[in-house]
Amino acid sequence: MIKLLNAGFTRLRKNKIFWLLSIFSIGFALVLINGQYGNMKTYGETVEMGTLLLSYPPLIGIVIAVFISLFLGAEYSDGAIRNKISIGHKRGNIYLSNFIISSIVSLFFYALFLIVTLAIGLLLFGSGTISISLILMRIFVVSFTIIAYSSIFTFIAMLCSNKTIIAITTILVVFGMMLFTTYCFNVLNTPEYIQIATLVNGENQFKEEYNPKYPSPEKRKVYETLIDIIPSGQTLQIPERESNLGILLVYSIGIIVVFTGSGLLLFKKKELK
Repeated sequence: MIKLLNAGFTRLRKNKIFWLLSIFSIGFALVLINGQYGNMKTYGETVEMGTLLLSYPPLIGIVIAVFISLFLGAEYSDGAIRNKISIGHKRGNIYLSNFIISSIVSLFFYALFLIVTLAIGLLLFGSGTISISLILMRIFVVSFTIIAYSSIFTFIAMLCSNKTIIAITTILVVFGMMLFTTYCFNVLNTPEYIQIATLVNGENQFKEEYNPKYPSPEKRKVYETLIDIIPSGQTLQIPERESNLGILLVYSIGIIVVFTGSGLLLFKKKELK
């Protein structure tokens, strides 16, 4: 396992996508800070560091999908998987080493964003009003959300043998999660009452009626749970969530266990051409 990890991290030094996404993470932090600073100077807006530090996670799923699909996809196209097995490495160790590397790199991208945002943001905006303990808890939960993303995309990358299919599938999955999360939020934000206009004596009169599309308590519970489970839903909630963050952590750990466990079992049975 140690040899596999060392080989994987050595590959990173020469991997262009790793360096490009690292630069992107830093650049995103700089662009975000510049935009927030401009708003503060122009409109007098207050910038909360605690919220600013969580501005990257809603986007990071795409970054992780791109990195894992290209980095692990090359394992098959370059014949690295077959070579590792032929020299005696166990399939389980190969899968786990790739998952560990993917998770560490994904967390590294977020860490770069945090370092740059903290270094510059604290000087420009101050520490803000959100308690440090709450900020740290949110970042801790986000870290497991990032690992959950990594487990899903590692699962896809290790079970597909074609680099192009891996890239397409991971991108479709991440955007699918984002779109489904948006749909769930739209359902939950459906107004309970709507105004109906009727024409009476040539004039429009409005009356409030119950919205038939308003979700029932049972339906709301289902959609709320789905948003809590899906990583993209978690990243949108965490910046504003102050309580019950533990349930998001539990769901992320569940995703990690399910996808990593299933991936290990399926990869051991996979036929390698």
